Amino acid sequence: MKFGYFDDQQKEYVITTPRTPLPWINYLGCGEFFSLISNTCGGYTFCRDARLLRLTRYRYNNVPADTNGKYIYIKDGNTVWNPGWQPTKTELDSYECRHGLGYSRFTSSLNNINASVFYRLTR
Repeated sequence: MKFGYFDDQQKEYVITTPRTPLPWINYLGCGEFFSLISNTCGGYTFCRDARLLRLTRYRYNNVPADTNGKYIYIKDGNTVWNPGWQPTKTELDSYECRHGLGYSRFTSSLNNINASVFYRLTR
């Protein structure tokens, strides 16, 4: 099964389905502040030490659960969804995650509503 592809021109890995066998993580960091984000917006944030100085809740080495993260909820009538698919796991009309060097971009749509979220750490 194909889950994505490398975009050599943009220097990104493009994930085309949220249903990967395990979370595909991107590492975001600047100085002593870091964050890990998965292809479904799961992950955690920490300062200097990923195990002892976590700023957001996450069980260390919690693969494959990937249940805590940076979620944005969109409510359209009775439907609630997230551009990164988790935690609602609502079936989307389109989904794309682009992991680049130091950033991740999520773009998805449902019922003619388009959403895009860009995560990057800067000083």
